[in-house]
Amino acid sequence: MNWRYLHYLELVIEHGSFAAAARAAGVSQPAISHGMRQLQREFTTPLFVRSGRTLQPTGVALKAAAERAGIAERFETLAAPRAAPGHHERLRVGVTPSAALVCGPALHAQWCHDRPRRRLEMHSADEGRLLARLQGGELDLVISPKPRGCRTAGLTAEALYQIAPLVYARRAHPLARVQSLQDLQAASWAIVGPSVSGPVDVLQEAFAVRRMKPPRVAVSCPDYASLLHLMTRSDLLCVLPHPALLGSVSGNAVVPLRLREALPRYEMHVFAPVRPRQAVRAVIDGLRHGWVSGADGHGAPSAGHRLDQPRGTPDRRPR
Repeated sequence: MNWRYLHYLELVIEHGSFAAAARAAGVSQPAISHGMRQLQREFTTPLFVRSGRTLQPTGVALKAAAERAGIAERFETLAAPRAAPGHHERLRVGVTPSAALVCGPALHAQWCHDRPRRRLEMHSADEGRLLARLQGGELDLVISPKPRGCRTAGLTAEALYQIAPLVYARRAHPLARVQSLQDLQAASWAIVGPSVSGPVDVLQEAFAVRRMKPPRVAVSCPDYASLLHLMTRSDLLCVLPHPALLGSVSGNAVVPLRLREALPRYEMHVFAPVRPRQAVRAVIDGLRHGWVSGADGHGAPSAGHRLDQPRGTPDRRPR
């Protein structure tokens, strides 16, 4: 079996298409297509199935990619045993941009506290790609919402906390006192994207369910720090999924809009293989316990602070 073709398979799974895999590998798209045809001859079942305009990897493809990644990792460990912590000392976690900020301290506490040899690696991308990498063995955990229509074969999903997104604006924004989404139809928005089912989709759904025209997204930012910095210096609006993200702005420079309508709520989940390593299982249990009890002392929410609602903000149910 050609090692290079297995690498191409990994890239197709990670990047979602032959064209994107070709760009990542620095080869032509026909080279990827040829490699996939040759690799398919080694298997009696399909490596990909078509879903609309996209190709979805089958369980056979995910297993082959995972085994290739595992072999490559073992070779790297033998070639450079002192270069970096071994696989058992690393925790590779896929996180959405908001989960990186909200869960980062708790992940560090669970994995690294009093264990100087351990290393936490957080990787950010859209939910679909993160879960594909988890299925392919490149990650140990993923913390994200459940993407609609995304296959999670071979994974477990446990609810971690609920998100109730809110619309935010700079304090002196001309629309800071409006009370309805109807009054925001002409506004321009900034988002963190792209995302399979992140803040922009919540925003789109909130407008669509009320039969309003789609919101105008003027800027797509790489992270929430740059988004909030931009908002304090413009009339852009944004959706924040969690109040912890406000830590990058001083004082009350950005405030939530007190709208009559609520944006759709969603659950953040921790995804893992069906049989994770024992140490990884302990991290999952610690995360879940911290969010239920609110008192793990290492970055989990303090007692009495709801994760889905900023302090002093009234609860608004979706209508």
